[in-house]
Amino acid sequence: MNKILKYFIICILMVDLWLYRPADLNAEFYKYVDRQGRVFYVDDLSKIPEEYQEQIKVYREKFDYLPEEERSRALERERVRIQQHEREQQLQTNEQLQEIQQAEEEERKRQAEQAKQKLMEQMQTHVIVEDNRILVPVTLVNNGIEVGVHLLLDTGASQIVLHREVATKLNIIALKKGLAKVAGGQNIYIETGEISSFKVGPFDMQKATVLIINHEGEALSYSGLLGMNFLKNVPYTIDYQNQVIRWQPPVEAAVSK
Repeated sequence: MNKILKYFIICILMVDLWLYRPADLNAEFYKYVDRQGRVFYVDDLSKIPEEYQEQIKVYREKFDYLPEEERSRALERERVRIQQHEREQQLQTNEQLQEIQQAEEEERKRQAEQAKQKLMEQMQTHVIVEDNRILVPVTLVNNGIEVGVHLLLDTGASQIVLHREVATKLNIIALKKGLAKVAGGQNIYIETGEISSFKVGPFDMQKATVLIINHEGEALSYSGLLGMNFLKNVPYTIDYQNQVIRWQPPVEAAVSK
């Protein structure tokens, strides 16, 4: 659109110059004097009233009616006037083009800043900070069922862990069953399953492997653990004051299982 505007402005200025230019020095001019003694010079016979047609005098040049010396000075003044006008018009054109270029540059900067701001918003996730625990909002999808929960960020967990009640809502089918040793040294019963999609912030982990456990005891404010099969692929920093995680692009195009 800006290129069209530039072209439009240049065209207008060129037309203005054409309209402003003096009449062709080789064109004919006509002189007549009205009843009040006023002298008129015109470039078209039709502009002369019929009553003055008989006194028409024809001049081949604009200043042909002047004496030679005066005519030369008049022509020089005309040439200087035209050059001055052309310089003024050129300056005006340059100023307008500079204004357009400046506006374009400001618009590019504005758009770049908006894009940067949008990317920053996409690359951060608001979390809940409870003491030193970070609860991350995630969206779990399995066979068309979608559930939003908070998971405890746990770099000590090798896999994503879900409590049984969440797995039941998602109709996750157990692919493996067995025992696993936890941090306290005790063995617990676990099932291994897979969900269609696991979304955290700007990242979408397809066909994610999850471990399912039975939670016993008092109710928790989270529904499992956000483990290293996700975290190892996504560098991040935690802003405790503003309670956000700022993500960086993953090492690979897709987060591995």
